[in-house]
Amino acid sequence: MGYTKNIAVIKGLLGGFSADGGPLSGLVKAEKYSSELRIEVSLINFAPLSEGRYVVALSDGPHTQIVEDGLFEGSSEVDTSQGFAAAVCYVNGTVQLIASAVCGNFHAAAFGLKTEIERAEKIKSVSAAAENKESASGYEDEALAEENYYEFGEVDENGGAVFETAQEKEDGNRPAEDEENSHSVGGGQTDKGGRFYGRMRAEIERVLSDYPPSEELCAAVEDSRWVEISYGGDNFYVFGVIVRDGRPRYICYGIPTSQSDVPPAGMRGMAAFLDVKTQHGTGFWVMYQDADTGERVRCGE
Repeated sequence: MGYTKNIAVIKGLLGGFSADGGPLSGLVKAEKYSSELRIEVSLINFAPLSEGRYVVALSDGPHTQIVEDGLFEGSSEVDTSQGFAAAVCYVNGTVQLIASAVCGNFHAAAFGLKTEIERAEKIKSVSAAAENKESASGYEDEALAEENYYEFGEVDENGGAVFETAQEKEDGNRPAEDEENSHSVGGGQTDKGGRFYGRMRAEIERVLSDYPPSEELCAAVEDSRWVEISYGGDNFYVFGVIVRDGRPRYICYGIPTSQSDVPPAGMRGMAAFLDVKTQHGTGFWVMYQDADTGERVRCGE
């Protein structure tokens, strides 16, 4: 099996987890070489947590990989060469599905991902209980026998689906009125007004300051700032802001590629090709986010 890399855009499904009441966003990147898999999750505009954590499940259909702390590297049966589905959940005793990402025609693989995270959490809980019991009174074979592991295989399609319903869309677009109390998230008061870029200015400026500039893109795109963000070896993606009429117009995410005719599977309909010659390839497929609204800009199919 050769090396493949796929990318998908995160789409918010549930309100109350945004840092500022705006839409959740981000990227899920998956690289596969032989049996080795690398998954990197970038969460954008997700609220920082004072308790609980964000957990991601990624699936090719038959197999699922759980991702903690935004990164997985190692051997995995999951094959992402043709695409994948991913679910982002908030875990704090219970598991809440809050966002999804789909690359290619893998929507069916989304069913059961929430259940897979619940299963993993239940196994961890049972293992921890068994370890505590062993350390207190010695190991007992019955420690794990109290749980019915067959129930973990049940798939609740309603609970596990990442497809956006009308109600989820309404909730996802509604500013959170009491994030901190409802979900124990950190941060200041929710800013319900102003443009999306204005609310994200501090985070965007931090990214533009912390990473090295992409000189080729800065020179090629008038009134813009771009940086290169590495994520292993020589691999990187670009992040930028384009200014029009003296104010930010687009927030941009792009990947270098030598294939200019067809975008990567996870970017179809959401990216345009920038023919900028670089030492890394012949150009970039770039996705654009409206700086006013935070909505992704549709590009040619």
